[in-house]
Amino acid sequence: MDFSAAWFPPALLYAALLLWAGILLAAKSALPALCRHNGAAMVAAAYMAVLWGLNAGLGSGQLAGMSYHLLGINLAVLMLGLPAALWLGTLLLAAYTALHGGGNWAALGLNALFVLLPAAAINAAFRRVAARLPDNLFVYIFVNGFLAAAAGMLLTGLLVSVLLQLAGVFAADALWQSAFPVFFLLSWGEAFLSGIFTAVFVALRPRWLSTFDERRFLRARNSIWT
Repeated sequence: MDFSAAWFPPALLYAALLLWAGILLAAKSALPALCRHNGAAMVAAAYMAVLWGLNAGLGSGQLAGMSYHLLGINLAVLMLGLPAALWLGTLLLAAYTALHGGGNWAALGLNALFVLLPAAAINAAFRRVAARLPDNLFVYIFVNGFLAAAAGMLLTGLLVSVLLQLAGVFAADALWQSAFPVFFLLSWGEAFLSGIFTAVFVALRPRWLSTFDERRFLRARNSIWT
């Protein structure tokens, strides 16, 4: 899921960088949110760094150069909000690029657009749906923590596969028969970890979840099941 700059024409890479820079500039509330939730930001950064570090790559075959890792962005959005999570993800992506070869700096924008943005946008969409459901802890944890994480990983896999096919990086048969099905397996791991940590934070550190409204979900009449 980490694109190499050599796979794409320079025009596409630079257009992606400009587009991502515009998205970050539009996220004006990110820096105050990161300062306000600095403890949660450090935890989210560590969580994402561990997941990205545990990657598996293919060194040979039709998909040589392809690598997979869990995203962690769903939980980061729940903890920090969408703008701050995108900024934090970009900083981590820059560090990840520096550690794994500075030759891919040109692909930073494309990586951000296809690895960070889809899952973060899905989380925002699922939270809108959850807001219309009953004020229930189970709804917040299951919809925003589990389902949004799984859907975000699947959308990421779909968009990554489409982009790689359109760019002619890998053969279409290899992408859809071998590469894309892996994202279904990854979605289980993404959903499990995101859901478990969401439940733990709700129980022990609700203030680490900026999207969690204690007044709404922790009223005396509410419980997990009713």
